Amino acid sequence: MTSQNRPTPPATLEQQIADSLAALEDSDAEQLRAAASYLEALAAWTESASDGEPESDATADASVGEATDATGDVEHPADVPERASVTVKEIAGTTYHYYQWRDGDRIESKTVQQ
Repeated sequence: MTSQNRPTPPATLEQQIADSLAALEDSDAEQLRAAASYLEALAAWTESASDGEPESDATADASVGEATDATGDVEHPADVPERASVTVKEIAGTTYHYYQWRDGDRIESKTVQQ
């Protein structure tokens, strides 16, 4: 990406946040993606905290309303491989299990409403 195409922060940001973003501008892509992932998780947590819902970080996601077997692992539906990762979210009082796994070069997914 050339310097002409370099993204700029939104003008509506508070100065302190804009300064924090400016400090990140020279970071490598891995560090920027890690920061972005954290900020997405923080935004989700902030939204859920303001709605009176439980926190939604990775630890809380893995424990909300899951069916577990004797070893404490999540029980996967019959058509979902055991190696699939699962994220559990509660939205408007309904619990959803999001399964995702790799099948060769493709990424497969399935959502199950509980």
